[in-house]
Amino acid sequence: MVKEFKNYFAWTDSMSYEHGYAGLIGYQHKTANEGAHLLWVIGPTYKDEFDAEISADKMLDQIVAIDRCGRVIYADGVML
Repeated sequence: MVKEFKNYFAWTDSMSYEHGYAGLIGYQHKTANEGAHLLWVIGPTYKDEFDAEISADKMLDQIVAIDRCGRVIYADGVML
């Protein structure tokens, strides 16, 4: 999944992690020359890459904004 915000692009992926998989949400500023940021989506039941990425997709869907300072804001008001 790819999602566009005012100043950032975000995407999901998955990777092998310990005895299972982790979902990833990556985001990067559209114009600034800076690296990407990653949020890990870790769950004990992700037995394959598909489950992990679907979980990351669901979490990315709940992100309503990434402000110009790179803070992630979820639909319930939680800010990372």
